[in-house]
Amino acid sequence: MAKLSEKLADLSARAGDIEARAEAFHSEQQDKRDQKIAELKADIEAQQDKMQSAVQAKGDEISSAWSSFNASMRDKAGAVRAQIEAKKDAVDAGRAARRAERLEYNAMLTIDFALAAMDEAELAVIEAIDARAHSDDLAS
Repeated sequence: MAKLSEKLADLSARAGDIEARAEAFHSEQQDKRDQKIAELKADIEAQQDKMQSAVQAKGDEISSAWSSFNASMRDKAGAVRAQIEAKKDAVDAGRAARRAERLEYNAMLTIDFALAAMDEAELAVIEAIDARAHSDDLAS
């Protein structure tokens, strides 16, 4: 299992890269964008499966809040994907603009959710460090 510091470094690097990747994505050709979307969806699914496996492996040790968070992320991702697929063929400029606005709003909500998850992750890290320090104090 990776150390907390390694996980935090990975989180920081990935969060910093999102803005640059979003800017680059904006100027890509449609076929490249479609390919990147498909790849990102596959990566997200793999990561969610990995997280779900880790949660199941720990069983009762994992809090119900984490399970709820994971289910919420899957539901949100599924809803966004369904909206994207349902509206992909829209050619009406008005409908396309409304779809873009709705997806931008969904992206903002997802970012807010990610920020909240980062806060939860920070709290979990701090609590883990505190618990380890307390354990070490008791052992000495």
